[in-house]
Amino acid sequence: MLTIQKIQIYGFGKHENITISLSDGVTIFYGLNEAGKTTIQQFILQMLFGFPIRQQTLRKYEPKVSTKYGGQLTLLHPIYGQCTIERVKGKATGDVSVYLENGATGQEELLAKLLYGYSRASFESIFSFSLHELQGIEKMSEEELTHLLLASGTTGIQHLSALEKKMDKEANELFKKTGKVPVINQKIEQIKQLERTIKQEQGKIQTFEDKLQQLQLLEQNLEQLYDTQKMQQQQWQQLTIQKQALPLIKQQQTLQQSLDNYQHVQFPPEGIRRYEQLKDRLLHESQQLIQLKEQYQTLQDKVLAIVDEQTVDKMSRLMQKEATWHQLMVKEQNLRDDLFMLEQEIEAQFRLLGVQENEAQENLVGETVSLQQEQQFQLQLSKLEEAEEELKFHLRSLEQVHLELDAIAQQKQRLVQESLTNEEEHILAQWPQQKRKLEQLRAIKSQRTKQQQPHYFIWLVLLIGLLSLAYGLFEKNMAMTFIGGILSLLILLYIRYVRQADEPGSKEHGYLLRELEQEEMTVQAVLLKKQRYEDRWLHVNEQQKEKEQQYVQLEYKIQQTELESEEATQALQLFLKRYRLQGTIARTLMPELFMRIRNVQELAVKRNSTLSLLQDVQVEKKSIYEQLQQVLNGAYNENEIYMYLRTTYLEAQQRQQQALQTKDQLASLKIKINGGQSTMDRYTAEMTQLFSEAQVPNEQAYYEMYEQFEQQRKITTELQAIQTQLTSLNLPQQVNLVEDAVLEGKLALEQEQSSLQLEIDRCLEQRAALLIEKEQLLNDEKYGQLLQQFEQEKTELQQLIEQWATKKAVATAIHETLFRLREEKLPHVLSKVNAIFRLLTGGRYDKLSIHDEGYFVAQDVAGIRYQMAELSQATKEQAYIALRMSLAQTLVNSAPFPIIMDDPFVHFDRNRTDKMVQLMKEVGYERQILYFTCHDTMLKHWQKEQIVDIGALANERGVAST
Repeated sequence: MLTIQKIQIYGFGKHENITISLSDGVTIFYGLNEAGKTTIQQFILQMLFGFPIRQQTLRKYEPKVSTKYGGQLTLLHPIYGQCTIERVKGKATGDVSVYLENGATGQEELLAKLLYGYSRASFESIFSFSLHELQGIEKMSEEELTHLLLASGTTGIQHLSALEKKMDKEANELFKKTGKVPVINQKIEQIKQLERTIKQEQGKIQTFEDKLQQLQLLEQNLEQLYDTQKMQQQQWQQLTIQKQALPLIKQQQTLQQSLDNYQHVQFPPEGIRRYEQLKDRLLHESQQLIQLKEQYQTLQDKVLAIVDEQTVDKMSRLMQKEATWHQLMVKEQNLRDDLFMLEQEIEAQFRLLGVQENEAQENLVGETVSLQQEQQFQLQLSKLEEAEEELKFHLRSLEQVHLELDAIAQQKQRLVQESLTNEEEHILAQWPQQKRKLEQLRAIKSQRTKQQQPHYFIWLVLLIGLLSLAYGLFEKNMAMTFIGGILSLLILLYIRYVRQADEPGSKEHGYLLRELEQEEMTVQAVLLKKQRYEDRWLHVNEQQKEKEQQYVQLEYKIQQTELESEEATQALQLFLKRYRLQGTIARTLMPELFMRIRNVQELAVKRNSTLSLLQDVQVEKKSIYEQLQQVLNGAYNENEIYMYLRTTYLEAQQRQQQALQTKDQLASLKIKINGGQSTMDRYTAEMTQLFSEAQVPNEQAYYEMYEQFEQQRKITTELQAIQTQLTSLNLPQQVNLVEDAVLEGKLALEQEQSSLQLEIDRCLEQRAALLIEKEQLLNDEKYGQLLQQFEQEKTELQQLIEQWATKKAVATAIHETLFRLREEKLPHVLSKVNAIFRLLTGGRYDKLSIHDEGYFVAQDVAGIRYQMAELSQATKEQAYIALRMSLAQTLVNSAPFPIIMDDPFVHFDRNRTDKMVQLMKEVGYERQILYFTCHDTMLKHWQKEQIVDIGALANERGVAST
């Protein structure tokens, strides 16, 4: 497979001088938003396929700061081995250089061979996809979704499908069978309309004379109709005026009757406005007066709560003693600490001395400790120590002797175990008799040995014969060989016969001799053991007696030493009783006893002095504290009492200032209250005056009188208006008008006017049409223009038909090509997609296939089929990814590129995300996968060495490797 081993960025977007080493399998590029993930992804694509040109909408990622632009990709190619692609700023797509492992170099042509002839578009259509391609997938129609899945499942079909749609769209814009908007449809309709218009123009040319006579008759008829219409308009005006006057007359009569029903009413001018204004002012003044009185009462309460001057003066004097108070507090705490430390030290010294009772402690503090007494104490202590040392020495010696006696007893026990056994005693008892037999057998053996001494000569002769035989054979001397052989044979026969004669007796005596000699050795070993046992036993008994004598002597010495030690101890105890020291004093402390007693006495003196100073400080502090409690009127913590005094003192000063301000405010409020009361009295008098003018006793009657006054004024005003309108109508006999007669006359006149107007309009339309036809017939150029326009439209229609036929033919050819691609390539892809789709959906869906009508269908494990539009967004995305992955698997030999993914499955749930991770790991064995993500939940699925932290790269500007 083709893998990217190293990414080296000179300058690209926000990245500069960064090197990333990659390995086979899956690499996770992790970073937050704007960390530069897309920048690295685009860097890989642009290094392979070139920088975007101006006509493209892609971003070039030129660095803002660095002057370097470009970088390197190190690849491991299955054919060319390790190679490096370097692209830097230069021509439109950049200057590219390719360096192969064998030293060869090249440019675009060699790069195209490395990339198997793939362009960026074809590469991205198969091996690179992101979340942006899947956004909006849930809003696609069935046809759009099928095209998307087909494009993901067959390489090249996406561009052909887009071209097919473009051709179909352009063809439909030209012509539709039942359409009205397409250009050809509109052009055909225009040509049909022109044919009808031309036929009409041909008939109009023959009717010119008839139209002139019709125009003359219409002119005469119109004059008569206009005269009649003028007379009807005058009658209409009269009837309209009469109709307008009828309701006015009725209203005038009604209002006059209502006016007669009201008596003469008097009411002050603008009475309501004046009254309500006074009422509002009175209410406002009343509320203000209430507020002023409440403020006045509140201020009076504040004045009563002010502290007296004497208390403030006491607080001021005590505030001056704050520093003294804090000094006393610190001094008291220090003295308490010193006293506590002294008490602890004295108590520790008493514990060391063993003095626990208070009486004994007081007695020890007052006891005299002179140098003579210390010298006498040291003398008694020395005697005691000497006696104890001697006692310890004797005890150690006694213990050593006791241990040696125990060792001797154990040694004797071991010797008893090493004594002779019964069998050994039996052997010693039988040995004298066996010894005599052994001596006899040795004597017999000695005699036989003497008899067998001549045999040495025989052995010598045998040796000479053998040597003669060997020499004769070696020298090939037959005489020597014969003599040697005969001599050797004779000697061997002699030895054999002599041995056979002596052998029975010698074997029996030899066997018995060996037994007795072995028994002799055993007896000697037993005798040696017995001798050693007796010697050691004697030596051990002598040692035991010696140690027992030493033990008795040491016991006597210990008794004497114990008596001496007891006498010295009693003398020392009698000496210590003078100081009331109880219990046993540690021997290590006895030499320091008098020094510690003197130290206790010195500490007691310091304690008494410190206690006296503490009492003086407490008395002074208590005096100040009582004064503070008296001023603050309460008990407070000693550490916080001056804080409360300071707060209380400041509050008292503020209250004094407030008291002065409050008195001034009380005087001001008093003036305002008096002024407000006067204003309220004046408003009340004015309201009473209004009631008097209206001749009413109270407010309710005042408003009722106002309503009557307003009604009377309104009726009078309406009557005046009606009279003015009737006067403007100029009616001579208004009283004699009958409403029914006026309405009937007006209705009849309206009908006559309508009929007359219709007739006039019909005549005008006929005249206008005749005039137009007359002008058109006089100017007969339109007919020729229509014929010319008709021919031009036919030519344009023919051109549009040719364009439509061309686009339709292209679309049909593309459709057939797509069908062939789908029929030939897609089955091979679908043979691999089912396993991937089943894995990604967690086994929920079993199969992904194409319906007979050309639509994708998903089949679940129960056999139920679903159209793609019926699936969830995540399942649609899984189908899309499954087709992409299966297509990549089919191209594993012809295009072994890495797969680049930019967060394409963020909508997956946890289970399906795990399945996708499993798929990525499986695909990673045959292809390199570069996965870009901003979600840290994906990191737990991968090893640390598989993760590239882009944020760390941006911060460090260094080298990172997976």
